[in-house]
Amino acid sequence: MKASKFIGMNVLDREAHEVGKVAELAFELKKCMVDKIFISVGGALNKKYFAVDEDDLYNIGDYVQLKLDKDDIEQKIHLDKLKDFTPKGNHFNDIMGKVVLAQEGLEIGKISDMIIDPKGCLIHNIIITTGNAFSKKHLMISDDDIISIGDYVILKLTKEDVEAKIID
Repeated sequence: MKASKFIGMNVLDREAHEVGKVAELAFELKKCMVDKIFISVGGALNKKYFAVDEDDLYNIGDYVQLKLDKDDIEQKIHLDKLKDFTPKGNHFNDIMGKVVLAQEGLEIGKISDMIIDPKGCLIHNIIITTGNAFSKKHLMISDDDIISIGDYVILKLTKEDVEAKIID
């Protein structure tokens, strides 16, 4: 499942009551793991968040179903801002649009999405979009292809390796 499709999904508690929406993912990219899933509750003016992990998930289909009941969720709600809970750079929205460079320092493209297994809390691949608006192509990489992540993402791949992996 694409992370961009997972974010925004409706979330149900154990008793099948809607409790909120998936707001964000926190991850450890080098371990290829989704660390936390943040759920938003409340309206635009009084929005709060709570975090769940793999153990709190019951099922994921058209909705995210939690093992938690209303009381369990009430105890978890305490975040006013997501950035206060995990370090900057560890959220899905923090890496979206980051410029990706090949091993030689050549710009390949930008991160456009991730393929995740939210129930298993795994990141399978990172999707990089390359090319201009009229000839966009995609490249899927794994954590093994990454040297480092900072202001940019630097790959272990050469330009030739990247060109061999590009798909239309």
